[in-house]
Amino acid sequence: MKQLVVSSLDISYAQHVLFKNASLKVQAGSVSGLLGPNGSGKTTFFDVICRLKKMDGGEMHHSFSKLLYLSQVIATPPVLRMFDVFKMMMLFCADAPVTQRHALEKVEKWSPGIADRYCEIWKKKSSLCSYGEKRWFFTLSLLCVGADLVILDEPTAGVDPEFRYHIWRCLEGAAAEGVAVLVSSHNVDEVVTHCDDFYMLSQRRFNRFTDAAGFMRTYEASSLDEAFIHAASMTND
Repeated sequence: MKQLVVSSLDISYAQHVLFKNASLKVQAGSVSGLLGPNGSGKTTFFDVICRLKKMDGGEMHHSFSKLLYLSQVIATPPVLRMFDVFKMMMLFCADAPVTQRHALEKVEKWSPGIADRYCEIWKKKSSLCSYGEKRWFFTLSLLCVGADLVILDEPTAGVDPEFRYHIWRCLEGAAAEGVAVLVSSHNVDEVVTHCDDFYMLSQRRFNRFTDAAGFMRTYEASSLDEAFIHAASMTND
């Protein structure tokens, strides 16, 4: 089975240690979540996987053929319509031509009823789209590229409940077809609900969980948010 394996990861900035002996695994056909407070290193970790930053120690390898990474920041030329943005995305990211029809068939299969909303945004001028619409459109479009490892940095941030619903349906649909999905979020509830497993970034390490009960029990909390706060406040000693 294809997988991403990170072992004994060390990353530091000057005197600040982000990761120390951290390990994580993501497998094909699953959605894995990554939780952590602001500044804990989630984006840095994604950059390391994509070889945009170097690690100080440890090992990392994966057996996937194509990796796709969508960062937190999305900027589109305001004069373009979203179908022009789509063409630009496919030009840079796809190994073979991807048409609107192909994208519509994919997303409609993963989340029935979504095609009409996708077509509405397809026709809109970029300057008239909200950030949430752009984020949603980017996420769904790039899932159609054909990558077998997809990394998404807070894909539901700034996205309304309708679009969040469709994003998670499509992520789950892509995973059911064998894609490995690694997604970060500050929303503990949605990660616990939609991910097959998830990691809490605490004390410079990745702590793995498969359910809400285990997460709350480990951090001696009565709610998911309380567990997150307890984990985030633990010292790094």
